[in-house]
Amino acid sequence: MSLARTFHRTPTIDALRAQVATIEQNAVGGRKIISLGLSALDAALPEGGLVLGGVHEATGSAAGCFVGMVATQLEGPVLWCVDVDARTKLFGPGLVSFGLHPVRVIVAHCRGRTDLLWAMEEGLRTSALMAVIGEPLGIVDLIASRRLQLAAEAGETLGIVLNVEKEVRFAPSALESRWRIDSEPAVDLVCPRWRVVLERCRGGVHEPYWIVERDETKGHFAVVTAFGD
Repeated sequence: MSLARTFHRTPTIDALRAQVATIEQNAVGGRKIISLGLSALDAALPEGGLVLGGVHEATGSAAGCFVGMVATQLEGPVLWCVDVDARTKLFGPGLVSFGLHPVRVIVAHCRGRTDLLWAMEEGLRTSALMAVIGEPLGIVDLIASRRLQLAAEAGETLGIVLNVEKEVRFAPSALESRWRIDSEPAVDLVCPRWRVVLERCRGGVHEPYWIVERDETKGHFAVVTAFGD
């Protein structure tokens, strides 16, 4: 009798992968999600959208566009935490154009990074808010990101960290995902474009990038080109 007949056949790689996928799905099952409003981007995320009860980071020159894509899906009050020393300020008409009316936005003017992260953490813990957005100066390190993530899980609140610095030094993070969004040349001034990259997401599909366009007259976002290499 040959050795090949002595041993039982081992599971195939595909079978093992299917088992791992089932385990991972059961581990995160039941969590609520919110769509980015673009099926191509949602499909790249392991749960088909942004997790409520999780914090997501957007970097790049047009990081605010990330809020624009999500804002159309949000209902209820939003806490926006800004540093009083920040160079840019919130622009009411711009928020309205993204479907986020200022009457629903609670702005927290924080003195320094520590106060801002504390305000975000407290906001994420309450279920009275739909989302908490923060613009801390500099990176959010592992300890701070872990605290934010735990707070979001407790309140089942969506958290978004914006970082528009040109040079971003990445550090280990406990946040659910990290996106980079930069401006792209537009064909029409009425339809600005952005390059959107999913840089980090456990279990996510890391495609090269998407080019996203927004029709300013209708307020609609759309993926306008195939993936580049």
